[in-house]
Amino acid sequence: MNTFIKAFGLLALITFFNTACSTHNVQAQSGEQPVSKSVTYQRLLGKSLDDQDVTEFITSNPCSPAAEFQLCKEAGMAFWIDTNQVVKTIYLYSGNSDGFRRYRGDLPFGLTFYDPMWRVQEKLMDPNSANFLSQTGFPDEAVSPDHMHYWAMYKRLGITVIYDSPGNDEDAYIHAILVSE
Repeated sequence: MNTFIKAFGLLALITFFNTACSTHNVQAQSGEQPVSKSVTYQRLLGKSLDDQDVTEFITSNPCSPAAEFQLCKEAGMAFWIDTNQVVKTIYLYSGNSDGFRRYRGDLPFGLTFYDPMWRVQEKLMDPNSANFLSQTGFPDEAVSPDHMHYWAMYKRLGITVIYDSPGNDEDAYIHAILVSE
């Protein structure tokens, strides 16, 4: 009988710790603030810092100013603000550096952070265009300003795709996407 009580007590203790740990885990997960589906990057782009959508987003996400930027690391976003205090470019991060989490909203043109460069070019291809670059999905310009990331600029589409490679590597993945007004 004494063995039964010890076994029951041990089972009760394990259940208690399991419940306590799983409650703590749920609390930690609820602390993450997902990007609101009602406020997407499209609704913020081109708006003043005084605009209600922009101010609500900045106050509901732990954003911090840094020169002409608003860094919203928890949301996986950063805003470049021009001298008129208007959001001109929004950076959408894949969550792999600088303390930025993954942006959890929809990306432009059906892109995903799991798309390698060749898939991005395929998705941005326009076979009906007279422009060769548009037909093939190739960028209008490409540079590697920091020698760590390859920047493919699609000026005609208003986006820049930054890859996790210093050069033109068709298997490189998206590091960030810049969407401009």
